[in-house]
Amino acid sequence: MTVLQTAAAQAKHTVDVKVQKINEIVAPGDVTINIDPSNGNFTGTATTSDGYDVTSNVSGGAKVQVQATNTNNTDQLNSLKILEGGTDAPGSADANTVTLVDSDGTTGGPQALTNSNFTGVDVDNLSVEFEAEVSPDFKPNKSNTSVTVQYTLTSTGGGN
Repeated sequence: MTVLQTAAAQAKHTVDVKVQKINEIVAPGDVTINIDPSNGNFTGTATTSDGYDVTSNVSGGAKVQVQATNTNNTDQLNSLKILEGGTDAPGSADANTVTLVDSDGTTGGPQALTNSNFTGVDVDNLSVEFEAEVSPDFKPNKSNTSVTVQYTLTSTGGGN
């Protein structure tokens, strides 16, 4: 009896997959709040047409913070807020209402826009709703009031 054996050759190698850490945020487009005080209402709202983008894979989670960094003619601005009801948050987080400029025209430091950590997100066009309230003394012919809002994505946990 003859046994036939087929010749075989085998080789192996390993494929390593490595993912770089990313923690990136892109601010939304500019927004204009128009206030029509014809009914005695000196409050107006507006939502960004181009929302903010967040990509993050840091372990332990991340949060979004906002801060007014540059203000122009805010002396007659009673308040400027981001409203939680019209603002989207990444992942499983929810948005907070944040006062960017208060009644005396001052701004605080960084404030949490998201109320909890989120992990593993890649989302685009998250809306932001702003509300401005002015006093009846607001001079319509005065230069526009403007506020620059800075968005910061902070890592909240350890690890890679």
